[in-house]
Amino acid sequence: MSLDSNVISKETLIRSKVHEMILNGELVPGDKLPSENELAENYGAKRIDARNALVQLEKMGIVYGRQGVGRFVNEPLPAVEFLITGTTSFSEKMKEQGIPYESRVIYADYADDKEQVQYRKVLELNEDVKIFKVSRLRIVNGVPCAIHISYIREDMFPHIYEEKDNLTSVYTYFKTSGYEQLRSRDRILSAQFPTLEEMKLLTCSELVPLLVFETDTYDKETNDCLERVKILYRSDLFKHQLSDED
Repeated sequence: MSLDSNVISKETLIRSKVHEMILNGELVPGDKLPSENELAENYGAKRIDARNALVQLEKMGIVYGRQGVGRFVNEPLPAVEFLITGTTSFSEKMKEQGIPYESRVIYADYADDKEQVQYRKVLELNEDVKIFKVSRLRIVNGVPCAIHISYIREDMFPHIYEEKDNLTSVYTYFKTSGYEQLRSRDRILSAQFPTLEEMKLLTCSELVPLLVFETDTYDKETNDCLERVKILYRSDLFKHQLSDED
């Protein structure tokens, strides 16, 4: 599909053309990009348009700049092969592949008032049921790559506040609490750009899309819903596969 320079902006045209050169191998990691002046001249644009296009490519992690030297094609970050399932823990998936990882709890407390209302509705709970929120930062190969948020029914785990130091792996916590057979249901995939807080946690720019995976975790034996899960993955660090589950 060709780009019509009469319809799109010069900035978008330059960004897209440079990106296309990288994707098709005309420019490879380590190669120096044409200068802002060269790009502006080649595409009949102003220098500011070329500069803005290259800045956007930097924010996308595709190129990097060296002061006084120019911009170069970035080496792609290694992508982790990742099978999306709702009932296998992140740590188990990383162990299976022999990948160094860390799970860091960044929040373990009751959800705020807004989220209490939101997730009671999502989980179809009575107003007297409290929602306990656990957020973990997933770090792979030393790089923050995902934020895993669990919204857990307190009525199913009445001692969860006292046991919040044991929530590095929520699935392990569920199993030690007697829920050994788990399944996921109502899985949803979507995409969004990161908020300021998410950019800070994931050390990424606003132009790195996040893949959002949401699902509910059920106990197979009782068919009780235990939690709603929301995971935000850096899209540049994973190659996702989807699996069917019974």
